Amino acid sequence: MNCRPHIFLDIDDVLATSHQYHTNPKNWNDEYNRYRFDKKCVKVFNEIIEKTNPIIILSSDWKLNYSIEVMNRVFEINEINAVVSDITSNLWGVKFKSVAQLEDCRADEILKYVHEHKTEKWIAIDDLDLSPWIDEQHFVRTPRANEGIKQSGIKDKILSILLN
Repeated sequence: MNCRPHIFLDIDDVLATSHQYHTNPKNWNDEYNRYRFDKKCVKVFNEIIEKTNPIIILSSDWKLNYSIEVMNRVFEINEINAVVSDITSNLWGVKFKSVAQLEDCRADEILKYVHEHKTEKWIAIDDLDLSPWIDEQHFVRTPRANEGIKQSGIKDKILSILLN
C-alpha cells in the first residue's frame, strides 16, 4: 500500500486540449508539435504536482500507442514536473467491445488498478464521464475540450480531494 496520492490521468481534453490536437499535421514531424500539451494546462498540472507529489498512472488511450518511456519523454518535452509511473491494464477488446462502453471500460480499468494495488488516496482526471462508476471523491471531469484541466474550479477540486 502506498500513501502517496495517485492520479489516474487521461491526456486528450485534460492536458492536450482541442487546440493542440487540431493543429496542422504537416508540423507533426517535429517531436514537440506531435505531442504538444496546452501550456496553461501544464502550468495547472505542475501546481497540482508541486502540492501533492502524486504517483501518475496513465489511464488514457495513449497507453495503447506509447510506452511509459515515450510518455515520460512527452512529459519532459512539455515541461511536466513528474513522470508516469505505471499504466492501467487494457480491457478494451477483452471485456469491452463497443464505443458505447468506452466510459465503463476506462472506469473498470482504473478500479481494477486501485483494487489490485490497494490504492487509498487517488483521483481519476478525465474528460469522459466516469461518474456512474467512480464517486465524486475520486473523480474530476474536464468536460470542455478546449479548456482541459485549466477550466475554472478544476484545480481546486483536485487539490481538495488529494489533500484531505
